[in-house]
Amino acid sequence: MGIIDSHLHLITASMYRRIEDRFPGVRQAAFKEVRSRASERFRQLEDLTLDDHARMWLTAFDQAGVEAGAFIAVGEANEELARFIAINPRRLLGWGSLSDPRHPDAPRILAEFPEMGFIGLKLYPPIQRFLPNDRALYPLYEKAAELGLPILFHFGITVAAFYDLTYANPLPLSAPVKEFPEITFIIAHFGAGFFRETLFLAYHTENVYVDTSGTNNWRDYHPGNPSLEEIFRDALRAFGPSRILFGTDSTFFGGYRHHILAEQVEILHRLDLSEHDLRLILEGNARRLFRLG
Repeated sequence: MGIIDSHLHLITASMYRRIEDRFPGVRQAAFKEVRSRASERFRQLEDLTLDDHARMWLTAFDQAGVEAGAFIAVGEANEELARFIAINPRRLLGWGSLSDPRHPDAPRILAEFPEMGFIGLKLYPPIQRFLPNDRALYPLYEKAAELGLPILFHFGITVAAFYDLTYANPLPLSAPVKEFPEITFIIAHFGAGFFRETLFLAYHTENVYVDTSGTNNWRDYHPGNPSLEEIFRDALRAFGPSRILFGTDSTFFGGYRHHILAEQVEILHRLDLSEHDLRLILEGNARRLFRLG
């Protein structure tokens, strides 16, 4: 059985520089703490080329039995991400990003994604500070529908340095998912703390998916601290196996998260899924959604 990891992160030295360029306007105390952590990590990246990154990831894929993985570039670095996935477009996939999805130019930029080789669009409301039912986003949704591109949302809590949880609730997505049924909307990390709200979005819809990526340690802050097996069971009840995508949320730091893959596969086996449904979650849904053949 092949595995397609739908949620990975690419981070390079130049991407770190892009992030640091945004820091001066931030409060100095917060900036100082983040800069200290970033500088230490930057040293691990500065001598690596995109070819080095590709070799590292492809070796890790081979070790884990992963056929392909979809990467999100840190800092909306679309051009660099496009060069990275071009190294091996069969196995290295890319989620394009937008620095401001409400900008009038956003649909025009999105229209370039297929030519750049991207399989979809990633948006980050708690970081980018927007609500997904903002009418300013509708031209972007119209273009995504025209292009047949899925949209991946990170709601909920995040390890990012600066965020606003005012924008973390996925419920405002309930209007767009009804008004744009031709778009597949994916909610990362089971909603990252907004699991109940994420399950609500499965009601009377066929175009809302979830991905399983990450440690899912948001459960530590969720009432009752449910087990990951309980989360999978509830997600399967609401979404069914055809609307769940596997992911690990792996990054350069720490490498490929083999333990997350092993943990999730073990849980899926305990839930006594059929071989067909197991394949859907681990590869089939991503293959269909990303048009991988």
